[in-house]
Amino acid sequence: MQRKQSVRYWLAFFCLLTSVAPVLAQDEADLPEPDTTEIFTAKGGYALPTETELRERLGNLRGCLELKTNGVVQGYVRTYLQLKSEKTRIMLGRRLTYFPLFEEKLKEHGLPADLKYLAVVESALNAKAVSRVGATGLWQFMPYTGKDYDLLQNSAVDERSDAVKSTEAAVQYLKDLYRQYNDWALALAAYNTGPGRVNAAIKRAHSRDFWDIQRFLPKETRNYVPAFIAATYICNYFSLHKLDMLEPDNDEQLTTYLRVHEAISFQDIADATGLDYGVIRTLNAGFKRDYVPASEKGYYVMLPQRVMPAFLRYLNGLGGRRYTLESLKASPNTNLGDGRYWQLTVTVQQADNVENVAAMLGCHVEHLKSWNDITDNTVQAGTRLQVWRPVFVFKHSPLRIEAPKQDAAKPAKSNTTTTSNAIVPTDPVPVLKREEAEQFKQYQYHTVRRNESLDDIAREFGTPTETLRKLNNCETVSVGMRLKVKEL
Repeated sequence: MQRKQSVRYWLAFFCLLTSVAPVLAQDEADLPEPDTTEIFTAKGGYALPTETELRERLGNLRGCLELKTNGVVQGYVRTYLQLKSEKTRIMLGRRLTYFPLFEEKLKEHGLPADLKYLAVVESALNAKAVSRVGATGLWQFMPYTGKDYDLLQNSAVDERSDAVKSTEAAVQYLKDLYRQYNDWALALAAYNTGPGRVNAAIKRAHSRDFWDIQRFLPKETRNYVPAFIAATYICNYFSLHKLDMLEPDNDEQLTTYLRVHEAISFQDIADATGLDYGVIRTLNAGFKRDYVPASEKGYYVMLPQRVMPAFLRYLNGLGGRRYTLESLKASPNTNLGDGRYWQLTVTVQQADNVENVAAMLGCHVEHLKSWNDITDNTVQAGTRLQVWRPVFVFKHSPLRIEAPKQDAAKPAKSNTTTTSNAIVPTDPVPVLKREEAEQFKQYQYHTVRRNESLDDIAREFGTPTETLRKLNNCETVSVGMRLKVKEL
């Protein structure tokens, strides 16, 4: 009897201990600030800001939350500049691909533009990023949260890695969180750890201030807002530290996207547009098998602006629905540059904000800054700016068109019409002669399916069987053969 009472006593004591232990552990697990004794002494990599410089520069930025400075923020800045500087250079280059898209979607929903820095914290702007717990893509959606926000995940597609679709989902998720908390710091914390834990921390701290509830949050989430602040700093002031980004090719900077419903392969896209296969893969990381499945709802395909007319031509040649892209303002080029892009030189007549100048020139501010090494937010009068323009491809041909070299002995005539936006073009408009060469025809293709004959394919595409034989120089077909079915 005495033994049974003793067992009951120790069991009750154990239950009490286990119920209290997590609370004690959480209270004692307050994240200490990192040792900043040598934080501002550069030991390799790039020079660090002084504490005063960091505070003043953050104070000059305006965003969705107060940009405080503390040891954790300083530690993240050091990571960007010294401990992982090469990865930082890659991330900064990716801004030129993704920030225009992020800002477009944030603006559509009336959200602050600086929320784009959240993707820097989440994935370092790597669309293929996968965390140890399975969070995936630019915005690091977990599988269940991705499904809640209509991100399809199957053997062929993971829309968490789709730049356009995942950004739309992230913007909607952030909008929902802000509606719940009416505070961006709390919304960011909930994005990281979920509303349940943030609500519990608010209850324990008797406060709705992130900095008050910080010690009651999981360790990673306590650092989340400081990490966001550090990302904001590095994206705005990296040039002051002589940190050069690894700038991507213009094909990964000047992009647009289209919702596609037909089944097409990346090889089909490459054949129709002349694009490098790797560029198609980079811009469309959500497709696991280099293949866009057929879908009534459709999938986003992102491509360089310059090849979108040829891609539209290809899609419209499939004989299904009619594709258009109203946002694409493409016209035949008189300037051919290197065959892909040509460069316009303009002179600013009066000082203006860099965002206003970029808007006048029809380009994104991040691109204008990168192309001209602009580090300030004001463009001074007399500044000569270089702006890249796409050479649009309406029908792909393997023929490469080279721009003629200027005759050094003859000064080029200047195009100097003064415009109302106080910007004057100063480069000549080149008069080009196309090389004489055979014009290559482009075709729509079809991959032969099981139990399919030439007659079947001819009926499907409305093409005479004999024409199919001549186009493909064959009498019979077998499964997997890729046939030309009609000229585009």
